[in-house]
This record gives sequence, structure tokens and C-alpha cells, in this order.
Amino acid sequence: MPGIQSDRDEMARSYADRHLRTDAGIRSIYYLPSQAADREIQFIEINELLATRDKDPLEPIDFDVNVGAESSYSLFVLDVTPSQWEKIQANELPLPDGWTLDGAIHFTGEE
Repeated sequence: MPGIQSDRDEMARSYADRHLRTDAGIRSIYYLPSQAADREIQFIEINELLATRDKDPLEPIDFDVNVGAESSYSLFVLDVTPSQWEKIQANELPLPDGWTLDGAIHFTGEE
């Protein structure tokens, strides 16, 4: 459904812009649309202000922005430290089930 994908991409950019503006620790966001459900937005946020928690599994947080309207989306955010991000990129730290970096779109706030 091209209309849903286009709308979802626009909403993802809007959420990313807001997160980058309001959280000083976030240095970049990766939007992962390729395996997400039609009404789901998945973000990995690289946050320099997070405490290191190497022994904890990576768990996305549901930001509960879905208000039940037909045009609503669920926003799931996986906050990671820069060192965790490096491990994810090196395939040393797994992403949550169903998440993939394939087709990831990078937001930095400098676009």
C-alpha cells in the first residue's frame, strides 16, 4: 500500500525531528521500515547520555503515540549507547526479533 508507506515515512521524519530537537543526548536515529508492520514505526536512537547497560537485552519502548485513529502509528524506540550501536553494526549485539537494518533510513537533525 504505497499511500500508507509514504504517510508512515513522513510521520517517521516528523517523530525523528522532534526527538532530535528535544533530547540533547540523541546524536542520530535510524528508521527501520523494511520489516515493520504497516502502522508501525521502528527507531534505533543512538543516545550519548544513556547509562551503559551491556548485560541487559535490547528492548524497544512503545511510545504509545497510536491514538486509535485510522491514520495512527505505533512508535517503537530502541535507545542504545554509541558502543552498543557499534556492536549492532558489527553483528555482535542482536536487534530485537523482527528488526533489521536492511533499508534503514538515517536521520541526524542536519537534513
